[in-house]
Amino acid sequence: MRRLGAYAIATILVVGVLYGVFAPSPSERLAAALQERRWQDVEALARAQLQDAAVADRGELYRALGLSHGAQGEYPAALEAFRNGAALLPEDAEMRRRMAIAMVGIGEDHEEEGEIDLALERYREAVELAPEIRHGHRSLVALLRAQGDVDESLTALERALPYIHHDVTLRLELAWLLASHPDPGRRDADRAVEIANEVLLHDRTPETLDTFAVALAALGEYEQAIRFERDAIELAGGAEGYYFEERSARLEAFRRGEPFVEGSSPGALDD
Repeated sequence: MRRLGAYAIATILVVGVLYGVFAPSPSERLAAALQERRWQDVEALARAQLQDAAVADRGELYRALGLSHGAQGEYPAALEAFRNGAALLPEDAEMRRRMAIAMVGIGEDHEEEGEIDLALERYREAVELAPEIRHGHRSLVALLRAQGDVDESLTALERALPYIHHDVTLRLELAWLLASHPDPGRRDADRAVEIANEVLLHDRTPETLDTFAVALAALGEYEQAIRFERDAIELAGGAEGYYFEERSARLEAFRRGEPFVEGSSPGALDD
């Protein structure tokens, strides 16, 4: 084998030096993996850098690690990473938000396993930690409703109200329960009409019309309630539409001058 000439050796040395100068740094490789959503790479890179990282950098590395676990559905590991990050960055609201999202994911896993009490506990922790996360409120209310807990559902919705201005599903659920709660002391037909009407102004769906009709009936406005219930049935597809039997039963009750009360007949609003 011939020996490399001086020029070839010099070229190799220069290339090596240039690679060392211009090769991406570990933080740049991590940023690229995050941007490209290469989550396994993110996890590996974040863990490797955590071993020798300065305290000032560890919070962001834990954030990256939590994102990778969360994206892969590994919610307990994601929560642990975000908690570690939050301990280093206590004023970081986004870290708390990510913790809450991981808590909801853990709750959903509990719910799938039939561990209802544990799921409710995680959902409540999530909305307490980051009440601006609508997903947490949705999961909590949906599970409470599925368990038939009307009273706790209304309480959860009232607590969520300051944070759900643009969530049609939750606002309709709140209007529904304010109008139809089995306890007359917890009903508020005026507020129910107000909330349902606000939604109806920009979201005309069978669910919105149905809720508005229930709220009007609670207020004693049965002629209007009949009109909007008919519109809900028609918009949903008439006799072939979904919830036809439940809505027809409410329509007949309104014609008799009877409001809808949750639990007294079929047809509670479902998401």
